[in-house]
Amino acid sequence: MTQSITGRFLGGAVRLADLLHLRWAITGLVHRLPPSTRLWLGKLQVRTGYMHGLTLVPEQELQRSFEAALRLMGAAVGGAGATYLEFGVFVGTSMACMYRATTRVGASGLRLLGFDSFQGMPAGVEEQDDKRWHEGQLYSDVELTRTNLKRLGVPLERIDLVPGWYEDSLTAETRQRLGLTQAAVVMVDCVLGASTRLALEFCAPLITDQTVIYFDDWAAAGVSDRGMGERAAFEEWLVVHPEMTAEELPALQYNDDVRAFLVTRTSAA
Repeated sequence: MTQSITGRFLGGAVRLADLLHLRWAITGLVHRLPPSTRLWLGKLQVRTGYMHGLTLVPEQELQRSFEAALRLMGAAVGGAGATYLEFGVFVGTSMACMYRATTRVGASGLRLLGFDSFQGMPAGVEEQDDKRWHEGQLYSDVELTRTNLKRLGVPLERIDLVPGWYEDSLTAETRQRLGLTQAAVVMVDCVLGASTRLALEFCAPLITDQTVIYFDDWAAAGVSDRGMGERAAFEEWLVVHPEMTAEELPALQYNDDVRAFLVTRTSAA
């Protein structure tokens, strides 16, 4: 009951901020708070169940899309070493959708692995992708993400989270240390073109036959139309890797900003 009352109070406060045209000012202020304060606010949202600003994906639509992707991949998702890799975990909502999808289609053997800085966007991001982002944006501490996954009913032993900046974590040594051999489904939700390039290069050796790759922020903030962001990074990656071909999968698109592709390795690199 207390959680419900607190959630309604927070909802009312947000509606008042909208009426006074203060939402963007408040959001900007929150993004500039110290990480410890932002973590406390995030935990408060998780405890009260008021997830505005934290749950950024349509959960039911994404789960249905994941189920369709797993069925499309068929036996590949049950093979030895088959893994779901997510780049840009934030508070874990998409990861929870994939967990539920695996239970629905009988693919509980699929390994679930997520990479994130867990510090928000990096320093210097203001100069990337048409200056649309700022340092610390999309911040979620690992502890907050695990708390939210637990709230969503996900057994924490089913999820491996790898903290760190991609320049440090997305390496051949990491692939070897984690024993990664096959990417069945990949979610690229890291917004930035530079981060997307690192994620795709990390995945390239793991695409042994076919892999479904999602780009959650393909059209975010209009940067794709300016030759930036995830779209530009993917197109450049395909040029660098002529052994890969990509077929768009419109049926897996769960909102307007998303694109999904079946990526096939046609020859050895």
